[in-house]
Amino acid sequence: MQPNELTSLQKEIIAVVGRYPGQFTRSSLSKMLVGAKSWKDKSYPEYRLYPGFGRKEMDYQIEILIQQSFLALDNQLCLIPAGGVGG
Repeated sequence: MQPNELTSLQKEIIAVVGRYPGQFTRSSLSKMLVGAKSWKDKSYPEYRLYPGFGRKEMDYQIEILIQQSFLALDNQLCLIPAGGVGG
């Protein structure tokens, strides 16, 4: 997959991870973006950015980006930009 083949959702996920490297696990990023009731910190401007998406769909999109090497996991299993060093 080439960067120009990414959906707007995928591009936004990458951008959010770039703004907060090493701050979210896959699950916590999904919860924050879809506005899950279990997500407590509503101070992020990206909170509930995609309220129409389910957690499973968001998890799937994040997993695709990891598999395609657009995102990576740091040693704490938090998301970082691919090739970057997070938190």
